[in-house]
Amino acid sequence: MSSAAKIGAFMLLILAILGFFVLKIEDLSFGRKKTRQLTAIFDNVAGLDEKSGVRVAGVRKGKVTRINTTPDGHARVTLELDDDVQLRTNASARVANLGLLGEKYVEIDPGTPNMPIAQGDSIQLRGSAPASIDDVTSQISDIATDVKAITASLRNVVGGPKGQQRLEDIVDNVRGITEQVRALIAANRANLDATMLNARVVSEQLRTEIPQLAASIDRVAQSIGGTVNENRKDVRDIVENLKHLSADLRTTSDNLGSITGQVKSGEGTIGKLIYSDEAHDKLTRALTSVESGVNELRNTLGRASRIGMDVGIKGDYFAGLDRPSDEQIVNNSSNARAAVQLRIIPNPERNRFYNIELADDPRGSRREKATETTTIDPVTGRATTTITKETKFDRNFLISAQAGWTLQPLSLRIGLIDSTGGVGADYALNDRIRITGEAFDFGKKRDPNPHVRVFGEYVIRKETARTPMIFVSSGVDNALNNTAFTFGGGIRWRDDDLKYLLSSVPLGK
Repeated sequence: MSSAAKIGAFMLLILAILGFFVLKIEDLSFGRKKTRQLTAIFDNVAGLDEKSGVRVAGVRKGKVTRINTTPDGHARVTLELDDDVQLRTNASARVANLGLLGEKYVEIDPGTPNMPIAQGDSIQLRGSAPASIDDVTSQISDIATDVKAITASLRNVVGGPKGQQRLEDIVDNVRGITEQVRALIAANRANLDATMLNARVVSEQLRTEIPQLAASIDRVAQSIGGTVNENRKDVRDIVENLKHLSADLRTTSDNLGSITGQVKSGEGTIGKLIYSDEAHDKLTRALTSVESGVNELRNTLGRASRIGMDVGIKGDYFAGLDRPSDEQIVNNSSNARAAVQLRIIPNPERNRFYNIELADDPRGSRREKATETTTIDPVTGRATTTITKETKFDRNFLISAQAGWTLQPLSLRIGLIDSTGGVGADYALNDRIRITGEAFDFGKKRDPNPHVRVFGEYVIRKETARTPMIFVSSGVDNALNNTAFTFGGGIRWRDDDLKYLLSSVPLGK
């Protein structure tokens, strides 16, 4: 097996491993069952998150895809349910817990069998949330209030001759009520025990942290007192400076009174400006010019703020690239390609963009040179001419410039690709995976067939305020001619400084 075939096999193995991990990380499955989308409205979904489970009779049958609010203040939960679950028209949903302290999930009641089956891909369910511990304690408080009112009535009624009989009747009623209260407490004993345990933990933490907080406050007070004592002389100097400042302010006030008197009488530059019609007209024209300049500056900055500019650096290694073996061929190219990329988005509200790329060609450019040498035999005097041809492959730079349109999730491009006319397309599977295909050199300038390139990109780290986006890529280059496998990666970031250099270019509104 040749070295190129070995490298190609190794690259295919790396791609298979990379694809396996991408599928696991992105939770992608090409054999997933068909699903339907449901919508449930709840009063409260505290503790429920996106990607939480959806269960039917305790069996996981889907997940939560999105949670948002309705205009009237309720929670709208979008669910993804396996298509094999049949829902009736009276189906409902509720928020439940896996155990006492387990994660929350959505339990779906498919409905009664005698009801018709719900039709359509989008079904809205009635949602309900379980009673919280606050609701239970509120009910117990109301029951205690009722018992207190009953005992007060007993005190007023028992005093008469018929009090004994009334007391027995009341005791019977109280016995029934206490049995109901006992049953309610027994049913919620686990929740009450959990609440008391949480209160005990909080009290233990407060008993430890309150002395530390008091000690910290004491140290701060001592520090402030020491600072005041150390800077007592500085405080006295500040008071003296304030006295001098008040005297200077009094003098300034007198001067201002004199100046305002002159202005009122029309003396001086300011007085003439206020009371002279000619000065007023000149000032109005100047302010109009300033306003025009400000509007022009606002329009310029507005264009600059709308421009989106992405800068990227990418490198690829070409495995299996054929090289000429003739001893008269000098090859200065390599198996690596480096590129600097620039994407300009004039207006994010529109779907067009422009790509500019500068890259070096790993295959190099062919250059032939013929050398003619003439030698004369000293014995016979015959001249012999020898022509030597030499072929060189020099590294050169390739320029790409395309105009593109975004049709989510597909983007189309047309223009220069590696210094020749071509077309390209980018398809985004999600916010991390993108597949790109390009075809160019239709005039067969370098190869007998058009140049076709297909590769995929996976984002390892998304762009943040302090770090750029990092991605890896792999694919096949020049599939119809000198086929090579590529593997590489790069970085890409949004540059807010370069875009202001293009603020004066008329890119359109």
